[in-house]
Amino acid sequence: MRLILVCSLLLAGTAMAQSAQPIPEFRLERFSFNGGARDGLTAASGDVLDNGQLHVLLGFHYENEPLVLVSNDEREGALVARRLTAHLAVGYGLTSYLQVVGEIPLVLYQAGDSIDGVQSPDSAGLSSPLLNARLALTSQRSGGLLAREFPLDVAIQLGAVIPLSTGRTLSREFGMVPQISLGRNLGQFRVGGEMAVWIRPENMVLTPGGTVRDSVGSQLGLKLIGSTRVKDVGLELSGHAGFPLGGGDTPLGVEALAGVRFPVWMLELFAIGGPGFGQLPGTPSFRVLAGVALAPAKPVACVPGESHSPAQCPDLDDDGDGLLNRVDRCPLEKEDADSFRDEDGCPDPDNDADKVLDVDDKCPNVPGPVEEQGCPVVDSDLDGLPDKVDACPQEPGLKERKGCPIRDADKDGIEDADDACPQEPGPKERKGCPIRDADKDGIEDADDACPKEPGKAELKGCPDRDGDTVVDNRDNCPDEKGDPDNQGCPKAKKQLVEITREKLVIKDKIFFATAKATILPKSFPLLNQVADVLKGHGEISSVAIEGHTDNVGKRDYNLKLSQARAESVRAYLIKRGVDGNRLKAAGYGPDRPAGPNLTEASRANNRRVEFMIESAEKVEIKAKEVP
Repeated sequence: MRLILVCSLLLAGTAMAQSAQPIPEFRLERFSFNGGARDGLTAASGDVLDNGQLHVLLGFHYENEPLVLVSNDEREGALVARRLTAHLAVGYGLTSYLQVVGEIPLVLYQAGDSIDGVQSPDSAGLSSPLLNARLALTSQRSGGLLAREFPLDVAIQLGAVIPLSTGRTLSREFGMVPQISLGRNLGQFRVGGEMAVWIRPENMVLTPGGTVRDSVGSQLGLKLIGSTRVKDVGLELSGHAGFPLGGGDTPLGVEALAGVRFPVWMLELFAIGGPGFGQLPGTPSFRVLAGVALAPAKPVACVPGESHSPAQCPDLDDDGDGLLNRVDRCPLEKEDADSFRDEDGCPDPDNDADKVLDVDDKCPNVPGPVEEQGCPVVDSDLDGLPDKVDACPQEPGLKERKGCPIRDADKDGIEDADDACPQEPGPKERKGCPIRDADKDGIEDADDACPKEPGKAELKGCPDRDGDTVVDNRDNCPDEKGDPDNQGCPKAKKQLVEITREKLVIKDKIFFATAKATILPKSFPLLNQVADVLKGHGEISSVAIEGHTDNVGKRDYNLKLSQARAESVRAYLIKRGVDGNRLKAAGYGPDRPAGPNLTEASRANNRRVEFMIESAEKVEIKAKEVP
């Protein structure tokens, strides 16, 4: 119910009644129709009328108890208990983004309770007209001052309340009403809302000696609306809230309205209603509206996106197929542009007339049966099987083989599809592959660790000339029987070098003069043994001699020192008879440590020379693996 809270009204509420005091004149009515009513009657959502479009609306509006007086939290009575108002609104679209609207309310009847000390308002009279202009900034359609086909409709509006009225019907005041609204179409639905400020020049105290709670001033209004159409019947639901801007504890007001709109020829019938809550003046306990709107057809605008017929706009291309309406035999059906009769502007749903529509025809310009999806039957190899079921469409074959011929390239009786070696004849038990044993040692190459050298089965096909169970390419003394734990050499010749797959492992360090590349004599025996191993194993065709340092000192210096030491070792081995073409020298300084440089011992371990095998026959077997 709509209330004005009165703290000081009727101070002398006794038998000695004071003379009746009139309430100051103000515009009690806060409801106004959405100008143009394009998308909703009760709230704006960024919508404007089209260019040249006229909209005329006549509505009748009933409000229940929009103004009630309360003293000391007790109801004194409804100063306006019933109010019936007629609204005449006229809107016109000046451009695609600007509309103007004028609305004249006429209070047909109002009545209320008789309250001591308060003069009742007149029962009828003209209310202050409302004029406004709305500018669409952006538009989802072809309108919009700043942006067209924008994701959101945004509009600004300025309204003015003209202080023209007759009688004392609580209908006269001057005010300005700036507004911003926005909205968006979501399929068949539209959602949006508006925010407006009702600006009064000053607060008006409604009761003699009243307080802020008895005054009416500027207000903020918020509205949200959702609308849709079902078979041309418009439905809308909106929420309205009013917030006084005068400060203090002036009451608020909230309303919920639902509406329906029925088109009848060029007219539209409408009905709206809903409850109100709160104590803001002008908010009834409920309101009901009904009326009729006249919306004559706007002038035809030959602009893409605007309503027109092809005949009305012959120079447009309504279906977007590149042919103007004047020459397009089907101006509302887009030509399918498939190089088949494209000049008439009409789609050709079955180019080849095979009774299979082009959208389903895999060969739209060549006739074919329905079961082939409009394509002719193709048998490229002429073997009696259509290509679509022929596994070998380019080679004639047997039906039982799905159109493929028998293939056996090596003529070993095993078809290529099942032959692991289709280009080499072989027995069936070997899946068509021949027996391969390049070194003729009775061990197949796939299982032979030394496929090019005849060897023993227990050594995985690798040779062992001296019979000490150490394969020759891991034997430091391949022609002298020795101890497997001494790299195949007699125990009297302690071996400091071990041949592995990746490198020659030396079991002692190579020592140099401090900060120099000079090899100390105590390392000569070790290097002599390295030279002997290399000379005895010609299959090791390339060895990289790598020099490494710790991280003490500058990196550039360590790189140069490690390079010089590697070259010094290479020179020594060449002097001992190793072919220099088999040896490379590279210094890496501190860049490849064997471990962390945290202690003196770990740094000493990083100062080293390594012999990396770059090219040699890789043999996995080791003597220790042989029982």
